[in-house]
Amino acid sequence: MNSIILDFLRTAPPLYQKSDRAFWDDEHISKGMLAAHLDGSHDAASRKFTTIRQSAGWISARCRAAAGRRLLDLGCGAGLYAELLCDDGFAVTGVDLSRRSIAYARNRAKETGRSIEYCCQNYLDLDCADEFDAAILIYYDFGVLSPDDRGVLLEKIRRALKRGGILILDALNEPYRDAFAEFQTIGYENGGFWSPAPYAVIQKNRLYPETNNT
Repeated sequence: MNSIILDFLRTAPPLYQKSDRAFWDDEHISKGMLAAHLDGSHDAASRKFTTIRQSAGWISARCRAAAGRRLLDLGCGAGLYAELLCDDGFAVTGVDLSRRSIAYARNRAKETGRSIEYCCQNYLDLDCADEFDAAILIYYDFGVLSPDDRGVLLEKIRRALKRGGILILDALNEPYRDAFAEFQTIGYENGGFWSPAPYAVIQKNRLYPETNNT
């Protein structure tokens, strides 16, 4: 274990190195993630509720929300955008990896009488054709994917959209990169977001200037 920690402190991970842990679906971590999504006072997991409402209104206008038009919400989380877009007239399908978030979203749809379809799956495994008038991928999800996975996802979205369909996604821009600061911290938590038991936190923020990644 000591050698693993020392190696982590000494080196930077290869760009787009994938985790072998589905931490978003961990029994403990997923509770904290869902709670963060539902706290509309900050941008830690989802954006502030005021921003979400503004964005959903813009999306509905840009994508011409109306009865019979279908929208695909990729990485839908707890359904915060899906509910608003449904209220604006879209028939919404939400896709997310987190079983806890999908369960919450389904319960919300049932309780509020909204007809929203939620699917718990990796959107990289999407398999549909000519079904949707619009698709959204919100909160920088696209930038997290490797270039190869971006190509896979874009092709799947292209196939899922009807002719003339619209894709809306967001990405970080140059001012974010210019304000980014590299740093490393080591700390201790007596239980918290990552585990109910005490744990150490080693955080390294790194800039990869050759590819403009953080």
